[in-house]
Amino acid sequence: MAFAASTWVMCYALQPSLTLARPLRALPLAERAAPVFKRTLEIAAAQTVKMTKRVPMLVKANPERLTLGLAESLMFRGAIKPITFGGKLFLSYKFVQWTKRKSRPVRAASLTLSARGRKRGQHPVLVTA
Repeated sequence: MAFAASTWVMCYALQPSLTLARPLRALPLAERAAPVFKRTLEIAAAQTVKMTKRVPMLVKANPERLTLGLAESLMFRGAIKPITFGGKLFLSYKFVQWTKRKSRPVRAASLTLSARGRKRGQHPVLVTA
């Protein structure tokens, strides 16, 4: 969640569609897609205006820029998903290894429990050798 919020803030501040993608504006495909993009942005910004009225921190924020920042952050996170997914998988594997390593002494101690002299319902006694 923090990564999603931080990429949204980063895209809101840096505006990659205006800074990084400026050379792509001259392409014929971009010129054809611009009217559709503008209409979609206006609809989404209208919905964002409703949301920003409920969040005091966002009252002064530009709703169109917020919407564009969200779209850019979603694109960025989608582009790096193969890296982040692999990273999460690797960290999960390392975490499982770490927990198994930490639980070995506890498991070894539980194997030395003795059932001798125990009545039904009593807890086993730890035998230290």
